[in-house]
Amino acid sequence: MQAQPSLGQLRGWSQGVVAAAMATSSQETSANFTAAARSLLSADQVYIGLYLRDFRSVTIDDQGPDPWNRDYDARLYRQDPFFRLFAKSRRDFLLPLSALADGDFCRSAYYREFYEPSLSFDEITGVFNLDKATAGYVTFLRRKGASPFGPGDLAVAEAVSDATRLVLERLFQTWRLEERGRGQVGGLGTQAGHHGAQNPLPGLRLSQLSARERQIAGLLINGGCAKSISRSLSISSGTVRNHIKKVYRKLGIHSQVELMAIARDTMP
Repeated sequence: MQAQPSLGQLRGWSQGVVAAAMATSSQETSANFTAAARSLLSADQVYIGLYLRDFRSVTIDDQGPDPWNRDYDARLYRQDPFFRLFAKSRRDFLLPLSALADGDFCRSAYYREFYEPSLSFDEITGVFNLDKATAGYVTFLRRKGASPFGPGDLAVAEAVSDATRLVLERLFQTWRLEERGRGQVGGLGTQAGHHGAQNPLPGLRLSQLSARERQIAGLLINGGCAKSISRSLSISSGTVRNHIKKVYRKLGIHSQVELMAIARDTMP
């Protein structure tokens, strides 16, 4: 039987997604999203974070550093069947544990070191590729004593997967800015090869833009949006959005957050 979230759960989910998308730190994004997601799927715990193709995992804790997750990010993620699927595939997926765990799972090192000590019982994990080097992940967990996730739970997770992806994109953008602020850019949305890593936000010059595009870029850098820019320049919002698309395309970026990062790094 398919799970049917209540009106209150759906309202809490919607509010949580909006709050996560507007958050100014990765921890705040995680806290708002995971609280809403736990209620929506009646999960005992929800984790979100990033998988990087330089073989790293970054769990974004919702309430400060979690020693268990630090241990996971340091070594246990390599044993995680979902991370292994990510490492060998470029496709997005949203799967229950039963789709990956074979009959030997309970005898695996990962089960002994993670599932059994944490009393984990069942999970649904989604992995969404965000660029060539990075994916966002969400994991819904239930502990021993709870009912396993059923087809209805998976259907709900699939129904909200677009919103989940948007939150993970926001998480990636915010985390990347935080890492750049700390001077830790290695593996940060990059693709490492035999000759090292390439910075995904090189020092591009705003002089590549037309006069109007530079004007709009400046307003975006100062926190403007299409509606406010259209009012200040007395042009339509549609025209502003077209200019914004051209700005992003010429600079090789995808968001206002990335534009702000370029401005911070290249403008005096």
